[in-house]
Amino acid sequence: MKILVTGSSGFLGRNLVNCMRARGYDAHGLDMVKAETTDYMVDITRRDDVIGLSKEGFDAVIHLAAFPNPRSFINAGALKGLDVNVVGTINVLELTRILNARFLLYSTSNVYGKPLKLPVMEDDPLRPFEGYGWSKVAAEAVSMSYQVVHKVPVTIFRLWKPYGPYDNGVVGIFITKAFKNEDLVVNNGGADTTDFLYVEDLCDATELALRKDEAIGQAFNIGFGVETSILDLAKAIIKLVGSSSRINVQPRTAEPFRSYPDISKAMRVLGFKPKYDLFSGLRATIDWFRRNP
Repeated sequence: MKILVTGSSGFLGRNLVNCMRARGYDAHGLDMVKAETTDYMVDITRRDDVIGLSKEGFDAVIHLAAFPNPRSFINAGALKGLDVNVVGTINVLELTRILNARFLLYSTSNVYGKPLKLPVMEDDPLRPFEGYGWSKVAAEAVSMSYQVVHKVPVTIFRLWKPYGPYDNGVVGIFITKAFKNEDLVVNNGGADTTDFLYVEDLCDATELALRKDEAIGQAFNIGFGVETSILDLAKAIIKLVGSSSRINVQPRTAEPFRSYPDISKAMRVLGFKPKYDLFSGLRATIDWFRRNP
């Protein structure tokens, strides 16, 4: 299977391209930033440049390219963020339609906003509280419209908190600081929670979604399925690194933000079975950071 991965120079994209290549797939990367995992330097907001890849004959397109979080969305400006996250998605969908390929959209748990109940299920209301989340809701909507109108086989992953090699989020920051025996700063009393998913498990889910027709037309929560506080994450990293770092817990400034998914739909429909609990995934990630200082 020949696969195009958009956003291939970012944390998730690099991991996904490397993982799919290691599993025998003919995986190619697209991004605006050069990396060893990027084969095509293309801006997804430039429709003609994106459509120009239709001659490459991809069987599946995995769409990651986006302003990846609320902060980057704000820093870029809302219009630029919408241009990339929505218009860019439409351009990639049009490429997929021309290719007659499968389309997998990596969306985000941010589409749910502050959950009304836990764990979060796929049929819970989508009520994001910031522009980034709404842009991903729009990306999901246009993706599903391409399935209805153009018969593009679409699958959506709503991701919680992936981590692993190249991580530049909270896991990567904490590991880097722990290596230096620096304080790990935990905000809001350390009570905020999420669900951490090791990238190898995400690769498993991706492979299943590309192989199973039952995945078409469906949105799936993808995580490990366990709620973990940021304070517990910090403690685990210090223990596994063997660091003398201290945890600097900042006072609470708001009600704790708690979120973790029910992944039973992905387990039932895809056969998804995450293998890496927090400690085993962190060990693998820490080992990678040791080898790549």
